[in-house]
Amino acid sequence: MSFVLFLDIDGVLNSRSTVERTPSGISRGVDAVRVKILGNVMRECRVDGVVLTSTWKILRPDSQDYIYLKEALKKHGIKIIGRTTESDFAPRGVGIRDYLEQNPDIDEFVIIDDQKFDYGDDNKLWENFIDTRGNGIESAVAAAKTPTVTVLDFLDVLEKYSK
Repeated sequence: MSFVLFLDIDGVLNSRSTVERTPSGISRGVDAVRVKILGNVMRECRVDGVVLTSTWKILRPDSQDYIYLKEALKKHGIKIIGRTTESDFAPRGVGIRDYLEQNPDIDEFVIIDDQKFDYGDDNKLWENFIDTRGNGIESAVAAAKTPTVTVLDFLDVLEKYSK
């Protein structure tokens, strides 16, 4: 049994108010408090790791910004186990569906993002989607009116650590 988190970074682990910058100085960094919250929730919910759906996934693994992200997550027990590979022209939901199809051992998943993309086109994705609305993980809500039990459990634990 495997439980993964499809993770966007911008708007989830940072927001418009984030002052932290990546080592290159090009992008907004991640907020340590938000990463800590996510690590605590993942540990309690027994999430095996994250699959990057974020634009951060296109960074080379040896780039200073990718290493910065990987180390910030690792500090709180979060392991990057993969990344979606949809083309620049395909919506994120396509990449997630492809990843799930290629990894049939994934039994449970949640998607955390600050944008809806094409998630609403697929009930399975929509019911597993947690929307931060760009305000960081502590503002997350279930997107669907009928979210999965996995999403409800994740949000309950998230609320506990977001206080």
